[in-house]
Amino acid sequence: MTDFRPNIRRSLRIYPRIIEDQDRIETLNDILNELDSLGFGKLVQNFCTQPDEKAFDFLFEIWTCQMLLRNRDVQALQYEPPDAASPPDFRFLLQGVNFDIQVKRLHNTKNEITRRLFVRECRKHLFSIPKPWFINFWVADHFTRQHLNPFFAYLKQSLNQFSPVTMFNTFLGEPQYSWQQEGSILVQFSFIEKQSKEPGILPGVISLMGTASGLMEPIDTDAFRKGVERLLKKSRNSLTRPVSSTQANLLVMQVVPRIFFAKQTMPDVLYGSNGLFRTGKFSNISGLILVPSQVWCFSDRFEGIYFPRAVHLKNGLLHPKPFEEMEAPYNE
Repeated sequence: MTDFRPNIRRSLRIYPRIIEDQDRIETLNDILNELDSLGFGKLVQNFCTQPDEKAFDFLFEIWTCQMLLRNRDVQALQYEPPDAASPPDFRFLLQGVNFDIQVKRLHNTKNEITRRLFVRECRKHLFSIPKPWFINFWVADHFTRQHLNPFFAYLKQSLNQFSPVTMFNTFLGEPQYSWQQEGSILVQFSFIEKQSKEPGILPGVISLMGTASGLMEPIDTDAFRKGVERLLKKSRNSLTRPVSSTQANLLVMQVVPRIFFAKQTMPDVLYGSNGLFRTGKFSNISGLILVPSQVWCFSDRFEGIYFPRAVHLKNGLLHPKPFEEMEAPYNE
């Protein structure tokens, strides 16, 4: 049995609620060993060699692989089959139907811009400070570029007042701190001590939400549509086999962070007057499976709703379910 625990701690180092939970470390170590023994060593290595948030993308692939393995009718399951120039993430045979599946996570576009700004400013202002810490953020939706300089100036001036987290009972842990402007909290933050003790403050988790107390953020329909289209474009290069009664090509997609009404918005994005599944668009993709945001590698059952293309609906209804608990196809 391989000890993947050092890799887990390194890949998920900015997620203290995982790396400080020995039970979860052991569970994930067991999962990686099981997948490795079943021939999914490439998937395991992809996770082990990815830092920080990219590692979570591979955790979603790991969870998807686990869910496929639970279906006893799935045969010849492959991860990134070597015979394809641009392989799908998973290929398998199920009750006489060949499946090619791409697995993607959709990150909020606006949030990604803010996230990159925070990473840049952290490295610019805090990396030279000789404290062996990660800094984790919660950023309010109304935080703007104009707030960056005064916020990071405050951090540098106040650094001696801060100490690293000792309790992990909340998202940011305790102690945590906040920065306000005009009576409104714009940023909450905390510090996690690095296991390596290497000096220099680095960015950790950067969470961007609509309200300080909420777990959901309202959906930006236009940005959501562009994000789904981006993932479909990325997927079609790997989902090239013609769809038929014996061939299904699916995109399994998860929206992160938690975005309210993603499920309710998807029908219009795919089937509306200018929908992404209109005639002539992404014709080799037979459908999309939307997985809720709260699902992750420790979830023990599949959750997701299937949105088939109308042109492939007849085939889609005949195709068996790759995931046993998958909701019935959305009926446009």
